[in-house]
Amino acid sequence: MMSYPSGTYPVAGPLNGIKIIAFEHAWAAPYGTMMLADMGADVVKVEPPGTGDHVRAWTRNDLDGLSPHFLAVNRNKRSIVLDLKSPEGLATAKRLIAEADAVVENFSPGVMRKLGLDYDTLTESHPDLVYCSVSGFGETGPYSDRRAYDLLIQAEGGLLSVTGTDEESPAKVGTAVVDVLAAMVAAFSVASALRGKEALGQGRYIDVSMLDVAASTMAFNIFSYGLSGVMPKPIGTAHPLLAPYEVYSTATTPVAIAILTEAHWATFCSVLEREDLCTQTEFATAPMRVSNRELLNEQLRPIFDKWDGPELVDTLAGAGLACASVNDVAAILEHPQLHDRDFFSEWNVRGHDLIAPGAPWRMTGNAKQPQDRLPADRPGQHTADILRDWIGADSAEIDDLSARGALG
Repeated sequence: MMSYPSGTYPVAGPLNGIKIIAFEHAWAAPYGTMMLADMGADVVKVEPPGTGDHVRAWTRNDLDGLSPHFLAVNRNKRSIVLDLKSPEGLATAKRLIAEADAVVENFSPGVMRKLGLDYDTLTESHPDLVYCSVSGFGETGPYSDRRAYDLLIQAEGGLLSVTGTDEESPAKVGTAVVDVLAAMVAAFSVASALRGKEALGQGRYIDVSMLDVAASTMAFNIFSYGLSGVMPKPIGTAHPLLAPYEVYSTATTPVAIAILTEAHWATFCSVLEREDLCTQTEFATAPMRVSNRELLNEQLRPIFDKWDGPELVDTLAGAGLACASVNDVAAILEHPQLHDRDFFSEWNVRGHDLIAPGAPWRMTGNAKQPQDRLPADRPGQHTADILRDWIGADSAEIDDLSARGALG
């Protein structure tokens, strides 16, 4: 069994020494660059003058420019303010890019080209640059200039059509799942391209489309439709091929139960002291149980109504069956498994003590996940340090850039 000792983060991550400049906002790119920063890359986030990334103040419970949206996707990065509308700011951006291993951006398609910061232009002088664009519909195609947000891509990509119940559909996933998945695809692609650059000495252009990502998650539904001709429909938390496989109410809290095999079905009936269910023809096989799902649930609901939720989970899990509590945020924060794996960190943000989620992996060589640097307290918090570290600017040059409007 691999062990991951607790402690600080004294060992450099696998991307230590990699420089990434991110022209980003919202979530679809920032979550991915945060993953790269967690891996040890020096990620510089470029923010516009004034309020910076617009999600800094997206909600009413923000800390004057540090909203939950911003805090969630910007740890371990450094922030610089550049006015890309000014010649001096644009020139400074190009100097920073010249020192970068990778560029990540999620502006609308065409914006970076208008600025002269597109892949084709930059690689004329920087041929080994890795460049990743993240957008709603991709850089090409008839929809490329459409606005895109997570909800819209869940809709366009088909997720809404199979989420929820017939009565309530369409329903969206409760988190910005496509933003996060697209960002993870971007991070994986950038890391892969950096490996290719190391091996082959050449850069890559990466075009990540949120729609592509959403449609890729529909692979099972697409193949199912192709083979059966039956249009997939929303069925709540149930499974099209398995039963019981859904969320059930109990006397206290809801519980998710997943019975995959006939052996598990027999054990399930035994634990509930309802062996008679196994002998009923309607429930003899998984296909039969799916066809008679509502009849089965009519038998199960009165049973579960007498159980305490956590007790039911412990009992079923103790018998080797798959089940889980339906946890809310408070329960997640107290989850023993997450705490055992040091998933959370304690942050003090402007006098507020907060529990912060961490990177969703463990890796040997690192004593703890890299959560040592909070999201930038204000736009441009690290501007001077970045200019010194990346392009060797001294105080006089930094003052001059500021006076000429490059830094907002």
